[in-house]
Order: sequence, then C-alpha cells, then structure tokens
Amino acid sequence: MTAALPPLQRIVDEGLLIAISAVRMAVKNDIIVGALREHSDYDPARYAVTAKRELGVLARQNDEYGKRVHGLGKVLRRSGRVHLLTEDERGDISQFALRRRVHKKLALALDALAEDDAQVARIVEDAQQAASAEIRDAVSSRLIRLAIDPRDPDYEERRAERIEVFKLVNLAMLKAARDVANGTALNEY
Repeated sequence: MTAALPPLQRIVDEGLLIAISAVRMAVKNDIIVGALREHSDYDPARYAVTAKRELGVLARQNDEYGKRVHGLGKVLRRSGRVHLLTEDERGDISQFALRRRVHKKLALALDALAEDDAQVARIVEDAQQAASAEIRDAVSSRLIRLAIDPRDPDYEERRAERIEVFKLVNLAMLKAARDVANGTALNEY
C-alpha cells in the first residue's frame, strides 16, 4: 500500500519557500561582497536585480526539470504496453507526471514572484538584515578573539600592536556592519 501524497499545491508552496530562501541567501552574499570587498554603496535596486536574476534561474531550472521528467515518463510508457508494466513502473509514471506538474507550477510561481516588485523588495530587505547580522557576528567574534588577559606577561608589550590592529580592522568592520544595517555608503573606509 502506498502512502498518500501531499496535495500538489502544498508541494509547490514548499518548493517556493525553499527557492525564496536560496535567493535570499544569494542576495545576502552579494550584499556582503559589495560592502566588504567592492566597497559599494547599498543600493536596493542593484540587489533587486540580483533577486530577479536568481528567481529567473530557478524558474528556468524547473522548466528544464519538468521537461526531463516528462521525457522519462514517456520513455517508461513506451518501454512496454501499459497493461504489462509492473505496479512499481506504473507508480513511477504517476510520480513523473506529478513531478512534471510540480516543476511547471513552481516555474510559473517563481516567474510571478520575480515580477512582483513588492515581494522582491521584501526578499532584498530580509537579505540586507541577514547580511547585517552576519557582519555583526563576525565583528563580535573577532573582538572576542582579540581579548587578552591583562595579567598576561606580554600584555604591555603587545598592547600597542593590538590597538593598531583594532583600529585598522575592527573599526572598519564595525562601520561596514553599521552601514549595511542602515543602507548607507560603505566606501568611505
């Protein structure tokens, strides 16, 4: 006896949530690279383009996957007369048909999302918040690693060096984190 499958729309909705998460991560990474490596100003329009491009890539992948599983189902149906197929093979045919419908609906949903400027802006905003949090966490970790016990025998000798490292690296990172959080210019440091 086979287990009941979840409804088609639920599968598509879950796939869409996973896709949005992947797009958000790609935008977050683009924001971080733009801020720290390229010293770019935060520009929501730039990152909206990234989000739309990533949504388009995922939609085209789902189109291709849908075509592929449709072809696999055709091959299986042609491999023998339908009444001669085993129960597993008939199950595979229905699974291929379901997967084709899921991929087709998911591609349509991704394309629709890419056209919805408000939804794209929400993805960019969420990515910006995640980028800010990631930079903030990195700065905190670095500061914790720089903490030195004042009772350390080399404390005084290495103090000037630590202060210089702090000024050059950590203050710049703190500024970048603040600028990413505020969406302000990042190329002043």
